[in-house]
Formats: sequence, C-alpha cells, structure tokens
Amino acid sequence: MNNDCTDPILEIVTSRQRALVLNDICAVVCSLATVAVDGSPRVRVMNLNGISGRSFELHCSEQSGKWKELVQSPAYELLLWWPSVARQYRIRGELEIMPQSLVQQSWLRAPYSFKLLDRFYEEYQPLGSQLQNQQVLLSAINSLKTKYPSEQDVPPPKHLRGIYCKANWIEALYIDNLRIHERHCYSYTDHHWRHELLVP
Repeated sequence: MNNDCTDPILEIVTSRQRALVLNDICAVVCSLATVAVDGSPRVRVMNLNGISGRSFELHCSEQSGKWKELVQSPAYELLLWWPSVARQYRIRGELEIMPQSLVQQSWLRAPYSFKLLDRFYEEYQPLGSQLQNQQVLLSAINSLKTKYPSEQDVPPPKHLRGIYCKANWIEALYIDNLRIHERHCYSYTDHHWRHELLVP
C-alpha cells in the first residue's frame, strides 16, 4: 500500500474478511461520529451492514438521535477497529440516503433478534425512550417471538432508514506489536485514490 494505484477499499474489505474468519466481534460493527444539533460531538457503535464501491452501508431508526443529527448535518466519521488483524480505519466523505426499497431488501437479511428489536420500537416503545426495567423488554421480545415465530414472518418497520457513507478520505493505521505503526492516508480526487504515508 505505497502507491497512488492502491484501492484502500479493497484493503478494508480484505482485512474485514480476515477479521471475520478470526471471529473478531468488531468486524460486524463500526463507530459512527456525528455532530448534534447543539454542535456537540456524538459517537456510538453500529452494525456495518455492508461495503460496496466507496460506500459503507448503515441502518438506523428515524426515531434515533443519529438520524436527526445526520439530517441536520451530514458531517460524519466512521471508525473501523479490528483487533484480530491489528487494523484501524478512519473514514469521512459524503452522505447519501438509501432508497427505501433497498433498505427493506437489506433488512430481510438482518438477524432475527435485530428484526424483533426493530418491531419492539414499532409496536411497544420508541428507541431511546425510558424503560421501566429490562424484564419489560425481554417479555415483549418473547411476545414478538410468538407473534412472529420465524424471521420470514417479521414485517419491516416503518421507521427504518438507511445511509451510505461514501468515502473520499481514509486513514489506515497498521498496528505493529513493536509499537512502530504504519499510517497511510488516502484522498479520492479525479476518480482515483491518492496515497500519502504519514508519521504514525
């Protein structure tokens, strides 16, 4: 990864595949940083639904703070950190809203437990609302399992939205056991990636 022809997205996909093979729990998630309406920073861990082209696909509820923050300000940064392969990636770029038809198609591939939680938001309490106790949530989930006994039975929620984080800047950190890391920076201009090696 030391010339202008290198595609950092391919490197990310390859590293993620290695991390998945090693059962790295972080390989299926990312951290998303946004700017709140009051200008303060926000960061949270989210499922990373997929990577295609320069786009990183995320889903969220329109009830969530992150959706409202991104609608207000499309500024974001993604952080991918995979300990099993000692790779960290920071990603910035443009934000695109997914067509709702594609959101629903992608949601069909979501794990059963995620679908049930989305139905909880729809049928019981909205995301982020005050919960009386954990048993209320667990009891409702069990009721939803009875109502929707298989993942094919679970209808997509109305509140689900999707976003594409389309990268135009990527910083990659290769973390060496001897603590002498490699730090690479990529910027997307004129339809190709430009590379710089940085002091770690």
